[in-house]
Amino acid sequence: MTENKYIAIAGSAKTSEEAIALSANTLYKAGLVDRNFAHNCIIREREYPTGLPCEIPVAIPHCKDEKVVSNSICFLRLSQTVSFRRMDDEREELYTDMIFNIAIRDAEQHISFLRNLMRALANRQFLSMCRSLAIQEIPAYLEKIIEAADEN
Repeated sequence: MTENKYIAIAGSAKTSEEAIALSANTLYKAGLVDRNFAHNCIIREREYPTGLPCEIPVAIPHCKDEKVVSNSICFLRLSQTVSFRRMDDEREELYTDMIFNIAIRDAEQHISFLRNLMRALANRQFLSMCRSLAIQEIPAYLEKIIEAADEN
């Protein structure tokens, strides 16, 4: 299995597209995706929204991209909320300051990785920790929680 990579950044954006570009370009700069990844995530978001109405709303933008180098997540904690359309009802929007931009190498890993992330996102304590931990502590925390889900 490909080694998973976890990155966390803090930033600001005025729109969901700016937030997606910020996180996706961070994955690109880390050498984990190709230069078209941000554009592809934004296009996919327009057709298939990723706003997830958890207790603490989040967004999980992603796209199919054969040039993903390694399974990865760029967690972006925004200084203010931005609007994403809800994945369960695209006519509705939600506001979030936490974006989990994911890049998955292949379809089989995609399902497992998403399942593990979705389990974590259903846990209010996980979301509270993502909001309160120092940004440099988030990658290790994500790895611990998501990798532990594979062991269960």
